[in-house]
Order: sequence, then C-alpha cells, then structure tokens
Amino acid sequence: MNEKIKFITSVFGKSRLQNNGIELMIPCPFCKDPKKLKMNIRLDSELYHCWVCNNKGRNLGRLIKQKKPSMLATYFEKFGKNFAYNLDEILAEEDPVVLPEGFRLLMQYTSDPDAMAIRNYMHARGYTDRHLWEYRVGYTDEWKWRRRAIIPSFDMEGDLNYFVTRAIDDTPYTYINAKANKRHIIFNDIDIDWDASTLTIVEGPLDWMKCRRINAVCILGSSLTEDSILFQKLVRSSMDVILSLDPDAYHKQLRIAALLASYDLNVSLASPGEGDLGDMDEYSVEHLMSTAVEYNNELGSLPFLINKL
Repeated sequence: MNEKIKFITSVFGKSRLQNNGIELMIPCPFCKDPKKLKMNIRLDSELYHCWVCNNKGRNLGRLIKQKKPSMLATYFEKFGKNFAYNLDEILAEEDPVVLPEGFRLLMQYTSDPDAMAIRNYMHARGYTDRHLWEYRVGYTDEWKWRRRAIIPSFDMEGDLNYFVTRAIDDTPYTYINAKANKRHIIFNDIDIDWDASTLTIVEGPLDWMKCRRINAVCILGSSLTEDSILFQKLVRSSMDVILSLDPDAYHKQLRIAALLASYDLNVSLASPGEGDLGDMDEYSVEHLMSTAVEYNNELGSLPFLINKL
C-alpha cells in the first residue's frame, strides 16, 4: 500500500492519507487546481470522487492519463487489475495460426480466374483495389478455401494471429475462420493507433475495412467481455470508444457500452441505420462516427434513442 501511495504522490505532486488508512486525497486533474486536495481515492477499490467538480469513477488509470500519460504504463505494470488469466501462458498452450495452404495476395494474381471472381465480388460490395492491398486480402485454390476472400490478422509484432474467409458464392458456410479463441486476439492489432484519443469498435472484418479513414477494430461478432485481450487493453489505454455494431445487435451493443462505462471509459454509440457498415462507403462511415452520441451510464440508451428521433 505504501508503494502505491508513493507512486500516486509522484504523479499528482502531493497527497494526504486519511485517518482510515485507505483513502487518499490528491489534487483533481480535471479541476486543474494544484493547491486543493479535493479528490478522494480509495486505495483498495480505486474508486475516486472530486468534491469540487463531482468527477468520479473507478479507473485510476484515467486520472493518471489525464495528469501524466507517461506514467500510465508503469501504473498498470505495478498495480494493474488482476484479470482472469495470464495471456502469455494461454498463448503458449494454443496452436499457432497458419494461413490456408497456397495463400497468396489477391492483387498479385489478378489474371487468375478465382482471383478475378473474388476481386469482382469485393468491387461490387464497394471495396476498392486500395482496400484489397491495404488489408492484405488473399485467396487460395485449395479446395476447402476456394472462391473465398481471405482476410488475415496480425498482432502488434506482425505475427499472424487469426484469419477470416468469406465465400463469394451461396453456401451454407458463408464464413470459415481460423480455429483460435477470439477472446485471446485483437484483430489486426498491427493497424490500431493506440496513441489516438478514440477507437471505434465494429462487428466484422468487412465492416472494419470500410473504416479505413478512422481508427477502428472489429470484435469478430457482437460480444466483448472482461476476459478478452481487447477489453483489457482498452481499460489500460483509457481511450474513448465509439460502438457501431449492426442494428440487430442493438441490445448487445448497450451491454458492451454499460460494461465499458463501468470501467470509467467514455463511450459513444453510432447506429448505421437499417443496414450494416459494410454496405456503406468509407466517407459515410467517417461521417457516421463523427455524429456518435455519448452513452450515459445512468440514463442508459435514452440520449441515443432521442438522437435517432
């Protein structure tokens, strides 16, 4: 506990320990008045509350990011939340992801009949050759994966961690993906700017590819849980979040918003309307995110619903 007090004091300049031994008073980084110790922090739960501006929450990382961002990584390294599992141990137990045999980049073999068919399909859905290049879309002529757009995913180190395949023909199996636990990956983490102020969360890779003009990630579905790597990295980064899932996942989106907000993250909602993001062009997607409505943890979806009227 003493080490934690010393660290917090080094970040905020001064502090005062209350008589109960578990509450610490510090200057509020939002009031920006270094002389007044008006923000109370419970050292055990990390709940905080400023008696002047009424700013409150339970993610101490948000305060540190506001006051001294360079200390945020050290804070999580020393005092970060004990999440449900050790990532390194789990990844060591999992089989490595391997791309389908014969994988090659779509744009390097444009005269191949299968490549031409996949390229035409993607063009018809509003994806340009630039999308296909930038997102490393590929294909193969191996029978199980034929006539499928293959979208690979890479981690921060550039190592393959997942892939999604989308059939271009009518088939009972529209998607056949890598056999890996989606909670243990961040889809194309290599493309995310973790120093940005905001991260947009969408459902699938085809939605994500239409987010080329914004900082975004897809969650490979419509759920996000506390034991996922993405969730943990979001909490540690204290980034603002925009949620834009498909209309049929509206209630799941609200549950995700409430969970993120409970960790004191600023969350906004952006509804694509009747269709999916994958049906929009990237400029319309960018505009949609610029009109996202802030989620209020106390009012729930009310502001979002009012904005849609």
